[in-house]
Amino acid sequence: MPRFISATYHTAIKVSEFICDDGRHLLRCGGTLPWRLNNAGDLMSPLDSKDQPAPRKTKNFIGFAPVPDKKSGQLNHFFIFPDYETGREQLECSVKRLHGARTLPQLVQKYAPPDSNDTVKYTADLLRETDVGVNKTVAELSATEFKKVIDAIEKLEGYHNDAATRNEIWVPVSRITATNGARPLADEEIVLRVNGQERTLKTNDYGQLPPIAHPNGQQVDVLHRQPSGELKQVGTISGEQGQHFSLKTWLQRFVVLPGPDQAPEGASARREPLVYTVEPGDTLSKLAKRFDTTVPQIKRDNGLKRDAIHIGQQLGINGPKPAGVAVAPVKRAVPTALHDTKGKAAPQANQAAKQARSKAGTGKPIALLRADQRLAPWMAVAFHEATTYVGKDEKEITKTHNYHRLVTDRDRAGGEVRVRKGKDGKPLLGKDGKPMTNTKFDGLQSLVGDNSPWCASFVNYCLKEARYAPGRSHMSSYTFESDRDLFVRVKDPIFGAIRFSRRKGGGHVCFVYGTAAGKLVVVGGNQGDEICFELVKGGAVSDAYYVPITYKEYASKEGATLPEVDVEVLRKEFGNAVEINDKQIHEKHPKSRPQS
Repeated sequence: MPRFISATYHTAIKVSEFICDDGRHLLRCGGTLPWRLNNAGDLMSPLDSKDQPAPRKTKNFIGFAPVPDKKSGQLNHFFIFPDYETGREQLECSVKRLHGARTLPQLVQKYAPPDSNDTVKYTADLLRETDVGVNKTVAELSATEFKKVIDAIEKLEGYHNDAATRNEIWVPVSRITATNGARPLADEEIVLRVNGQERTLKTNDYGQLPPIAHPNGQQVDVLHRQPSGELKQVGTISGEQGQHFSLKTWLQRFVVLPGPDQAPEGASARREPLVYTVEPGDTLSKLAKRFDTTVPQIKRDNGLKRDAIHIGQQLGINGPKPAGVAVAPVKRAVPTALHDTKGKAAPQANQAAKQARSKAGTGKPIALLRADQRLAPWMAVAFHEATTYVGKDEKEITKTHNYHRLVTDRDRAGGEVRVRKGKDGKPLLGKDGKPMTNTKFDGLQSLVGDNSPWCASFVNYCLKEARYAPGRSHMSSYTFESDRDLFVRVKDPIFGAIRFSRRKGGGHVCFVYGTAAGKLVVVGGNQGDEICFELVKGGAVSDAYYVPITYKEYASKEGATLPEVDVEVLRKEFGNAVEINDKQIHEKHPKSRPQS
């Protein structure tokens, strides 16, 4: 049975847009606002100090509808529920919770206050519809009487009015993601053709195109511009249900694949500096041989005191690594040298390209390293964060790195500045005569406290930094389960997989790092109020593992490795930030802390 996962209200045109988990969108128009929102009692969310919805006890809503008050013009934020039954249930809970000690006339004073309602008429109508009298409190009503009250509120709020004008339109919506099998491809140009009309779109940094609607069985032809400039049809979108399409199968013919990660024969001594992310099986001696350098040189360039290196660690080769994490978007790159001005292949183009890659010391970049290391690139970000904040708790981390506010583009830009308005809808002015403002953020203001869980924000931050799309509900651990067009579930824990585990009061997410003594080694945020590595039991029925959908193909073929981790070596680097919860290993590491 289809399930609605989110909803948006388009106030200007009075249309509710429900997004279904099978990719379809439901548009509701006509009828009344309560019907369009599945909100039988016109329930509104309380507002915070910045006039933004701040729900407290209401549950299971999937969106808000901002609607101006008829008298004051101030925005009221009505709840949107996934279905009528959920809206009705929340109405019942709200009346019992907030008005149990009140009689019906007292209830109306709070439920339909006189500043925006005709309270006298509402009270008279409610008493007439229910016939329960003016002296009984809500808590004293029988089940039958209480049902009459809820039915009457539903009726008085107008849920059943204008039924003849109600209209529901199902619109299938599909999504296209461009990927090379492991990484999203940015700036891929796609042309959509519908009834002879063409529209050109480009993928964003996450390889995504905007959702593509195809109502009433409409056919959408998908075309790709080849290096010659010719448009070639590569697929068709149609049908009554939305789908997710990956374009890897045909894009790979046009994308220049990364060069070899081995220095070619005869290369000169001068090397272009590069950044390398350590993968399973790597050692300093192997890297020195691969890149024709020495172990002491790599250690000097990276300030290493030991020979040990760790999976996910980034190293500078042929020079120090720049500050931060070196991750760049993968873009479509067809060298112009491979084609003449008319788009035809140039003579000996492949040989020329090969030579360009294999000439070191000529001022041209040399592909000593795959330009796109494919093994879970987000793990380099997670490792960097663990290294940066080793031994620091959330009180220290939040001073410089609030992960809640580093995931959405709006928050990264400093939030959205809004003009404060009075009840009359006019801007409020300060002492200087200028409009007063406040700033709206998508994320919480701090990592500190049990009311600010940040495990999901940490995971989404790492994904975003590595140019993978973060979850839409970036502060919720459930986003990886609900965003089915962004993440796919994998059967077994693999390196870099997002591990979701259910626990009392909610869930927790982190990254799978490896295995030790038959247990999983995971790394994540908000583990003991810090970023740390933990040894945990794997295989629980309630556990689930996810990877970005653009990484799916690589994960199923080459990325399904789970390296063995030397916990002793890891602890030399991170100390007590490696939490060991296994008796056998704990005896070797008496300083380890109990699991949080």
